[in-house]
Amino acid sequence: MNPDDDLARALAFGPPTDPYVVCWRDLDLTSTSEELERLADWVTWAVTRYNLDHKVIPPCWPHHGAIVEELSALRTFWESCYQPDAAPSDPLAFHRDLTLAVRRLRDWSSLLGCTRTAHRPETTNG
Repeated sequence: MNPDDDLARALAFGPPTDPYVVCWRDLDLTSTSEELERLADWVTWAVTRYNLDHKVIPPCWPHHGAIVEELSALRTFWESCYQPDAAPSDPLAFHRDLTLAVRRLRDWSSLLGCTRTAHRPETTNG
């Protein structure tokens, strides 16, 4: 796999003029679906680029709100690191926070019990 191809693929869908922040709570069903598709492009790239397995990001991640929120925040941070006004150290800050995010994602995925081939719906409290 060619690193230049990875970079070209990543830049093909971002970063936009400004980092793109999504407030998932405020989206209607159509907008949610569109944003999940947009996020899926970045997640696919990140999973490949950082060699993340299903124990970190299960294939059914779009069905789990906490994982969607975490991945969306990571994408926004990543996009902001490559803006014209970004500090040279911003990509390092992203990687520092990525390490923490991977721990949270692994914890959430473990609690969910989803596997590479099976989705387990979340139970609601109350």
